[in-house]
Amino acid sequence: MHPRFRRLFFAPLLTVAGLSLAEGVARVVMREGALVSVPEEMVRSHLQGGGADLVYDPILGWRRSQLPNSGLGVDQYGFRDADTTLAKPPGALRGFALGDSQTFGAGIEADEAYGAVAERLLRERGHNVEIINAGLAGYRSIQALRLIQTTLAAFEPDFVVVDCQGQDSPHDEMPRQDAGIRGLFQRGLFYSRLYRAARIGVEQASARLGGTEKRNLALPDLALPSPFPHQERPGNHDLIYAWGESHDIEVFFLDYPFGDATVRALLGVDDLTSGSNLVATVPALQATGLSVPELFLDKNHLTAKGAAVVGGQLAEVLEPWVREQSAR
Repeated sequence: MHPRFRRLFFAPLLTVAGLSLAEGVARVVMREGALVSVPEEMVRSHLQGGGADLVYDPILGWRRSQLPNSGLGVDQYGFRDADTTLAKPPGALRGFALGDSQTFGAGIEADEAYGAVAERLLRERGHNVEIINAGLAGYRSIQALRLIQTTLAAFEPDFVVVDCQGQDSPHDEMPRQDAGIRGLFQRGLFYSRLYRAARIGVEQASARLGGTEKRNLALPDLALPSPFPHQERPGNHDLIYAWGESHDIEVFFLDYPFGDATVRALLGVDDLTSGSNLVATVPALQATGLSVPELFLDKNHLTAKGAAVVGGQLAEVLEPWVREQSAR
């Protein structure tokens, strides 16, 4: 065979082999994470409001810019008022509180946040329990899901508490199921770690060069239309619940107490997968007889009194499960 034809024959094969090798390496080194992007307008609004403390993150949308940060009271992993180790303390049941600034405890001290209150109450009752505060301003169920997928499993949690607004969006979804070559191409891009690595590289470079507000990505958007009818598609809460079942990790959902004219819940049992654990804090808040301003700093940020009630109710729901686990 003439050398020119030999090169023409082997070039495509070498290209395919090289791309396959690169894809394999990307799958080894890249942790499982998001396959669709957090909407840019959501990222932009939080970066503008968060100042220098928050920076763009291609998986979570935004994250802490510097860790650890003693001024904000967060450790090397971004957890509030903690010095967390990967290894779980001997004999302890470890949990994570996931959510937005309500979980973080904006406007109150770290030991007044509801997760810290619940941990303290359970320890006073003789239970060896650790509840780590992983809340961050603006985080919704999509960030809770992605933290679980990319970070938290390494800490060997026994349970997680998810406190995200009732609007279970934006959804992490499956790729569009078009037929033929177009569908194969879409799904190939959606699942390709190599493509995702290239996209993340472009996003980060663009954010550094032009600022997050001016990002104009050259790569096509991965946020493909969902194949599920709106009423049937699994939400992030469903995916978190399924993850917990598959990893033998208990999942508790807070009802996300909200205070405006009255105290109400933004998440109900009808919003969750059948069999989910719902921590109903609103009845406990209402039973105090305290006014909304006494329980809430604003619509969704709890006062120390409000967080104490929420933490107390969380401890009440957790305790039977903790006792059962300790008896094993």
